[in-house]
Amino acid sequence: MSDAAAADATVSRLETLFREHPAWVGAARKLEEDATSGVFFGHRPGEPWHLERIQGVTRLLPGTAADPDFVFCFPPRAVDRLAAVEGDIGSFAVELFRLITESDPQLRVGFRVAVAFPRLVRRGYLGLLAAGGWRVLAFGATRGVRSLAQLRALVDAMRRREPETWEKS
Repeated sequence: MSDAAAADATVSRLETLFREHPAWVGAARKLEEDATSGVFFGHRPGEPWHLERIQGVTRLLPGTAADPDFVFCFPPRAVDRLAAVEGDIGSFAVELFRLITESDPQLRVGFRVAVAFPRLVRRGYLGLLAAGGWRVLAFGATRGVRSLAQLRALVDAMRRREPETWEKS
């Protein structure tokens, strides 16, 4: 754990989840080694972090991701909710998706797709969604995503969004 992560309970908790939680570790194994995401925290504005896999272990490190697939902004209460999730990849994925669509700003995880759909497929994210099983399929279906074409259209629409205010230093 980095010194910066250890100094903040929320950052430390998220870093530990990515590094140690069995469902999160299993999810990371579904992705290519060069898959990465930008991470921000609602209580630490203008301070970029990134997820990077180093020798098979996911690390949350200070600084910007060179070429992220996704960009997230986690408020402390959302990290608490994610830490409380028990179960498999599907349980975690659905809770993350719920937090991305949450209306309460204290819980809503900011989210932006940073790359095109084909790169997400190449890096393993489609396989990761499939590994989430019926829970992920049901969540998508209740929100109008019932096919690969609909998923691609959603990703394309989300990718066209401009960087969020929390991404700017």
